Amino acid sequence: MEILGKYIGRYEITEHVGAGAMAEVYKAYDPDIDRTVALKILKEENCVNEEHINRFLREGKAAGALTHPNIVTIHDVGTLEQAPYIMMELLEGRPLSELLASGEKLPIDSILRIAIQIADALDYAHGKGVVHRDVKPDNIIVGQDRTSIKIADFGIARVEEGAKESTQAGMILGTPRYMSPEQAGGEGVDGRSDLFSLGVILYEMLTGQKAFDAESMATLIMQIMQKDPPPIRKVVSQVPPGLQNIVSKLLSKKPARRFQSGGELREALQRELRLREEEDSERARYMPLQVKWTAIMGAVVAVAMALSSLFIMRAQTAALQQQAVDSGISLANFIAVQAAVPVLGEDWITLESFVEDASARETFAYLVVSDHENIVRSATRAEWVGGTWEASTHAAGETEILYQDKDVEVTADGAGAIFNFKLPILFRDTRVGTVNVGLDQAGLNAALETTVQLLMGLALAIVAAVVVVIYVFNQLVAKNLLLSTQALRLFSQGKMEARISRERTDEFGDLFTAFNNMADEVQERLERAGDAGASPAGQPQEALSGPDDTTVIPDAKLDISGIARLSADEQTVIQPLAADQPDAGDNKQPGGKHSGA
Repeated sequence: MEILGKYIGRYEITEHVGAGAMAEVYKAYDPDIDRTVALKILKEENCVNEEHINRFLREGKAAGALTHPNIVTIHDVGTLEQAPYIMMELLEGRPLSELLASGEKLPIDSILRIAIQIADALDYAHGKGVVHRDVKPDNIIVGQDRTSIKIADFGIARVEEGAKESTQAGMILGTPRYMSPEQAGGEGVDGRSDLFSLGVILYEMLTGQKAFDAESMATLIMQIMQKDPPPIRKVVSQVPPGLQNIVSKLLSKKPARRFQSGGELREALQRELRLREEEDSERARYMPLQVKWTAIMGAVVAVAMALSSLFIMRAQTAALQQQAVDSGISLANFIAVQAAVPVLGEDWITLESFVEDASARETFAYLVVSDHENIVRSATRAEWVGGTWEASTHAAGETEILYQDKDVEVTADGAGAIFNFKLPILFRDTRVGTVNVGLDQAGLNAALETTVQLLMGLALAIVAAVVVVIYVFNQLVAKNLLLSTQALRLFSQGKMEARISRERTDEFGDLFTAFNNMADEVQERLERAGDAGASPAGQPQEALSGPDDTTVIPDAKLDISGIARLSADEQTVIQPLAADQPDAGDNKQPGGKHSGA
C-alpha cells in the first residue's frame, strides 16, 4: 500500500522509516502543533488474518490506556483502507539491545536508574490490568542521556478486562530468551512474568552475558524452566551484593518467590541506588585507615597541647608579671624613702645627685621625683624638670592599671614595654612628694618568649611521637584487616584451601583462628554433600546429556512438541511456525528513531 504523501486526519505521511514482520512504520507530521509522530500500520498480507488484526489493535488499546512518562504514548488508533494503524510517539534514542550488542558497559548507577524506571512503568501498567508479556531489550528505548527510557511494543500484551484471545493451549507468546518459566511452559501469566523478564535484562546488562543461552530452542526453554544462570559474582566482581540478590530474586522459577509487584521492586532498587550514592560520597572522602586515624589522633593531641600551652602561658605571664610588680614596688619604695629628706628640705642638688647615681646603674628606664605640688624637681631626663608629671602623657598608647592600693599605683603602657610605679614620698606619714619609676619589660618579655618556645618544642615533640606511634599501630591493624579481607575474598571465589597462616596472640589471632575454623567446617560440609550427591556412575543425578547437547532432565514435565524446529534467536514467537513460514522479526527504524514497533 502506497501511503506516502497521504493524510490521515490532520497527519501527513512524510517518510517510510522501518518495517517489521507485522507492520510498516512511517513518519507523520501534525502541522497544527508542529509535531512529528510515528505511524505504525499493519502490512497488507497480515490484514487477512483476523488474529493478526486483533493483536495489532490490542497493542493500541493496551498502550493507549496507559499514560506514563516511561511508556510510549499512543495518539490515535484507526483504519486506513481496511488496514489498522496506530499513531504514536516518535522516540529519540536507541533500543537497549543495540547498546548491549555494541559492548557498551553502562555504570551500575545508570543501570539502577534504568531498572527503576522500567519497574515503575510496569507497576503502573500492571495496576491498569495490562501485562506486557514481551519485555526485552528491543522494546526498551534508551534516550540519548543514557538514563531515560521508554517501554514500547505492547503487541502481545494481555488486558485483563475481559479480553479474549484465540491463543491455543500451550502456545508460547514472547521472545524465547526473555520468557518467564510460566511463559515457556504455556501457562497463565501475570505481572510477575514481566518482572522475570526484567531480571533477565538486568543480568545481561550487569554481566554482559545472556542469562539463558543455547543453540537450540528446546535447550533454551529447558534452561529457562529448570536451570539458574551462573551467579553474577562468578561472572563479574563489581556488582554490589544487594543488587545481585535483587536479580537473583527476580529470576526465581516460582512467581511467588519473586517481587510481587513493580512497586516492590522499584523500592528495592531505589534503596540500592541510595546506598550507591552514599558510598560514592564516602568514597570521595576515603582515606586509608592508618592515615585517617593518625590524622585524627594527631589533631586531637595538637589541640590538647595548644589548649594546655595557652593555659600554661597565661599562668606563667600572670606569675612573672606579679613578680615584676612586687619587685618594682619594692624598688620604688626604697627610692621614695631615700628621697624623703632632700624633698622635705628642698635640697634639690642632693636629690639630683641621688637620681643621677641611681640612673647610672641602669636598673630602670626612667626615674622622676616630684614635690608635693607635683612639680618635677629631679628626673633622668633634664627636659622633664620644672614641669608637671603624668605617666600617661609619656606612655605609648593607652595605659593599663595593673595594681592600685591607696597611693600606690602600677600601670603599663599600651605597647607593653614599660611598667610605671607611682609611690608617694612620705615623711612621718605626711606626703611631701611623689616618685615615678619606669621599669623596662624587656626581661619579662624575653622570659615569656623563652617559655613559649619551650612549650612549642615540647608540643611538637609530643604530637610527633603520638603520630608515629598511632601510624605504626594503625598500619598494623590495617595490615591484619587486609589479610582477613583477602582470605574471605578468596574463600568466596571458591578457593576452599584459603587459610590465614599468620599466628598472633591477640584479638587478630582469635579472628584468624575463627576464620580458619569456619573454612574447615564449610569445606568439610561441602565435601560431604558432594560425596552424598554423586551417582554410582560418577555423574550428577540432576541432569544427563542427551543428543545434540540437549540437556535431558529426568521426570521433567515439559512438553516441547511443536517448537523443536524453532531457533533460539531474539524473535518474538507468536505461535508455532511451520517449516515454510518465515521467521518473525522486530520492527526497527534506522537513524536512531524508534516508534516502539
